[in-house]
Amino acid sequence: MKPYPFHTVQAVAVIMERIADTAFRATLPNGKTTVAFVEKKNAPLRDILQPGDRVNVTICPADFDRARVDGLAD
Repeated sequence: MKPYPFHTVQAVAVIMERIADTAFRATLPNGKTTVAFVEKKNAPLRDILQPGDRVNVTICPADFDRARVDGLAD
């Protein structure tokens, strides 16, 4: 039996507001909002992210309501 393929979507989101210590509300390029989480390995990002910042995010195509922040966008 073949394993289920795991695909992700890479995008650039804009931080709108902080909603928790590790979570931000962000807007995707298509205008939808998502909750963007900062993982423990990227903890320094939590202190520097501000509304208006552009960040690289990874999203599961089955659930665009959650995203993982991978770093600041160029």
